Formats: sequence, structure tokens, C-alpha cells
Amino acid sequence: MSSSNLSLLYGIEPALRPTGLERATRSMAELVSDLGPLQEAVDASDLLAGLALAVRREVGADAVLVSRYDPQRNIVCDGGASVRPPATLNFVIEEYSLDEYPATHDVLVTGKAMEISVSDPEADLSETRFLAQYGFSRSLICRLVHSGAPFAAVEAYRTEDRAFHHDDSARVDVLCAFASSALTRLELAAQLEGHYTMTIEALVSALEARDPYTEAHAGRIRDLSTALAVAMKLSGEERRAVKLGSILHDVGKIGVPDSILLKAGPLDDHEWKLMKKHPVIGEQMLRSVDFLMLARPIVRHHHERWDGRGYPDRLAGDDIPIGARIVAACDSFDAMTSDRPYRRALPLEHAFEELSRNAGSQFDPACAELLVEVVSSLGQDHVEKRLVRYAG
Repeated sequence: MSSSNLSLLYGIEPALRPTGLERATRSMAELVSDLGPLQEAVDASDLLAGLALAVRREVGADAVLVSRYDPQRNIVCDGGASVRPPATLNFVIEEYSLDEYPATHDVLVTGKAMEISVSDPEADLSETRFLAQYGFSRSLICRLVHSGAPFAAVEAYRTEDRAFHHDDSARVDVLCAFASSALTRLELAAQLEGHYTMTIEALVSALEARDPYTEAHAGRIRDLSTALAVAMKLSGEERRAVKLGSILHDVGKIGVPDSILLKAGPLDDHEWKLMKKHPVIGEQMLRSVDFLMLARPIVRHHHERWDGRGYPDRLAGDDIPIGARIVAACDSFDAMTSDRPYRRALPLEHAFEELSRNAGSQFDPACAELLVEVVSSLGQDHVEKRLVRYAG
């Protein structure tokens, strides 16, 4: 499952090989640079992806997979990854029993890094089969320790059967130590942000209770939108904006009369004019809350259209914030697949057809296409938690 010589490591001619001091100085500079993805992480999955990217850069790998360790179940589960094309790894999270991968289990338990080559006849067969399945020839397996216990396996892969440098495992250990420290910070931040988010969701639920047909709508949009943001490999800040914006996208409907909001039939021109004010009302409601600043563009623009015929500002194409484009597609998809006062929910196949038919007019084509792909593969429930987080 988951040492080159200096000329291979640095890409220079032998006559230009650095001195020990030059190599140490350069290594420290590279290490500091590689800490960036860890410092920018906004949640644990993001951190594991950032660690994968940092390790890939640090040891010159083609791909890195960081897999969470569950000692009670004796498994590892895909977490964060980074690849350099054309290398590929899983898109959907998979679990692996460590009964079948004893080499990885030994690394997690002992902390002693292990290098595996497909050309080594004595190498663990399960590990070499995994390498061959993804087109790799060599791996370096290390571990991440957090709170004094093994937390994750860190596996670096190379397509060439070329040995890793003799100190690469030590460099990975340094990155893992920084990752563990960052994880502690993220756990504390997640507790605080979780309280904010739960409060917001409670307020939105109270708003949705006005209309039994849209109850839990915001939660479904949140799940789909955050999954789509992960699949599109948006940055941590962009994903956080999508999460908050998807929860709050319809908060402005608090200013829409029930006679309009709950009307069973089509709205007349006057009623539509009032309904179309809800994105602006919602954005105005959030202006005084710094914590929700990232959500404001999504709340205001989630009814814009790719072709510029939406509202309130008739933005078009890439001028529409990416978070608003994501929420627009997910909002429409959920509306199509949910019961409404004026019609029953559409079958999934019909909703997919509508997304595809309106891609390039109502929806960002990339968002519509990927949403169909994600839901077709994984369904609509808890999708984000089933996707491998990628970085770089």
C-alpha cells in the first residue's frame, strides 16, 4: 500500500554538487517553504492534504497519501493526498485492513520508516500489489504521531524504482511534528467555530420551519456545496466561505411575506419582484458580522446566472464568485429533487438532465458537470466526508 545521489536529488552536474553547509542551508529553506500548506490548513482533512503536499515536495515524490489510523478497527482510511500528474490516487475514500498490510502496521506501531520496491522479491506482496495497481514502483512509509499516539500513515510514492535519500524519512518526521502541532491548534479552533456554526444553523432552521417543504434545505445544500468545493480543490478559505454561504444563502427570505413564500401557485410580477429582493436583504443582514464576511458574496449572488440573466446584479461567467456558482447549482439540484407545494420531487435522472441541459446558460458548466459526477458516484448524503482531500 501504501538514496538517491546528490545529482539526482538536486538536478545538477556532479561538479556542481553542494557542500554540506550549502545542502543544509538549502534543505532548511525548502523545509520552511514546505510548511506553508500546513499553516494554511483550515480543518483536519485540509491539514492532512497539506502534509501530503509538503512531503511530496520535500522528498521529490510523484504522489503522497496520508491515511488516518484507527487502532480499534486495525485499519487505515484515506485522508489527504497530493499528486503530480500523470500520477493518480483514490478520489473516493477507501479503508484498508492492516491485517492485509503488515508493513504499514509495523511502521505505525514501531515508528521505524520503511522503503518498499516492486523489484524487491522479499517485499510485502500486499504493498507491492498496491504500488503496481496505481503505477508506482517505490514507496516510503512513515507515520504521523499526535497526542503521543500513532495518528496516520504517510506514504510517498515514486513511479520510478529510484531509492529515496537516506535522510528523507527524518525530513518527513520534521513535517509530521509541525503537522501535529497544527492539528492541536485546528482542534481548538474547530470547537469554537463549531459553536458559531451550530448557532447559525439553529437560526436558519427556525426560518425554514415557516415552510415544511424547505425544512433541512440549508443542511442539504451545505453538504452538497462543501463536497463540490472539495472536489473542485478550492482553497481552505474558499471552502469555508462555501460552507457558511450555503447555510445562509436564503437567510434574506426572512423579509419575504409568508403569502409569497408559501404560495402554492406561480408568483405574479409583483410577488416575483419582492421575492428577488431576498439575496440583497440577506447580504445586508450579514454586513455587521465580521465572522460571516466570507459568506456575503455567496448570499448576494447565488441567483446569478452563467449567461448574465440572473439577479440581483446580472453578473455573468467568471464574474460570479465561485462559491455562488457552486451554491447556485446545488440549490437548484436540491429544489428539483425535493417536494414543493406545486410539484413532487423529480427523479435523479431528470434532475441530472436539467443540470446538463442548463450548463452554460444557468449554471457554470464545470460546476454542473462535477455535481452530476459526484452525486452519480456517491449519492447525496454526507458526500464531503467520503471524498479524499487533495492539495496542490
